[in-house]
Amino acid sequence: MNIAIISPGPFSVPPVKGSSVEHDIDEVTKMIDPEHKVTIYTRRCTTYPTSSVEDNREFIRFPYDGPTPYLRKIIKHIRKHKPDVILVENRPIYVLQLKKHFPKIPVFVNMHSHVYGSPAMISKEKMKRVVRLSSGFITNSEFLRQHFIKACKIPPHKIHAVHLGVDVSPYQVAKLHYTIKKLRKQIGLAADDCVLFYAGRLMRGKGVHILIKAFHQVSKQDPRARLVIVGGTGYGSNRLNPYVRELKRLAKPLGDKVRFVNFVPSAQMPLYYQIGDVVATPSIWKEAFCRVNLEAMASSKPVISTTRGGIKEVVTHQGSGFLIPPKEWEKELPAIWELLWSTPHVRTEMGKQALLRAKQFSWYATAQGYLNVFESVVGKQPKEKQPLLKTG
Repeated sequence: MNIAIISPGPFSVPPVKGSSVEHDIDEVTKMIDPEHKVTIYTRRCTTYPTSSVEDNREFIRFPYDGPTPYLRKIIKHIRKHKPDVILVENRPIYVLQLKKHFPKIPVFVNMHSHVYGSPAMISKEKMKRVVRLSSGFITNSEFLRQHFIKACKIPPHKIHAVHLGVDVSPYQVAKLHYTIKKLRKQIGLAADDCVLFYAGRLMRGKGVHILIKAFHQVSKQDPRARLVIVGGTGYGSNRLNPYVRELKRLAKPLGDKVRFVNFVPSAQMPLYYQIGDVVATPSIWKEAFCRVNLEAMASSKPVISTTRGGIKEVVTHQGSGFLIPPKEWEKELPAIWELLWSTPHVRTEMGKQALLRAKQFSWYATAQGYLNVFESVVGKQPKEKQPLLKTG
């Protein structure tokens, strides 16, 4: 099968600045069986050549000056190299132009969150047309699947939940890295500090303000407790916006007990997770999946997360971590912290359970899930009639 994958455009594949959708495209396509040819359309950047081939993957890179000219260039290329199937990543609006030019090629949409399917990004009327024209949708969680069934009236048989994966190897290897002590010292941590770790964008929906408020209570009962916050306002951005200023105001009374670390590229994150003893993801918005939880668990770290969105499909409460409703963090976090540090075997066992849970989410399984969705449609496509050969 020849598969064309169209990345959104603003960031490159593989990602240079972190961008999660592009990271997922890179990881899952590495695991697609070599019998299939994959063409990835993405943004041109100075880091990579205009086109390149890696095993069964071909990267075609175009300048990104907005979605319309970007998509126009992709359509021109696809016209010459007709694939068997097209997968549009997180931009349902692209389907409308693609189906105008390629009415017979099955087009699927991979939705990574609810955002680009919302009325703020695409009108309800256009989304209805996308639903009708698309051969199917993929989501990264059952929660997100149910959201689109309800919000966009996508027929249940036409939308499929396929969880994202993680490669645990770099996270486990990082545990033995000689620079961990140096990195902790660089950040200002002492050897006996007990570290609560956050990684992600600094945005209100991620609930970082809730984490800092709850940590105020933790620090009162545990003088060794430290909070490390890794991330910026966006992928590769450390802009000081009003929300970041609010976070720093909240953290100020805690002095050096809270450490802010700027954006870290995804390739370096396996090492940074080793700084923490426990990882917190206090999301207040409806996270579709929350890949940070999976990366933390791949590092053998217990996770304290929330009950929002698809998180409970990944983190098992009182197994690989704890799930606390956002409004209960100030009350519940100190008690959980006390449990984890007063009974070390609980923390150790939870770390082991976290790693076992992470191993259940592989990129190979994600790739097979995508292929199953494609083949369920492509296999039903009418084949072109072959001319009869005259005999004798």
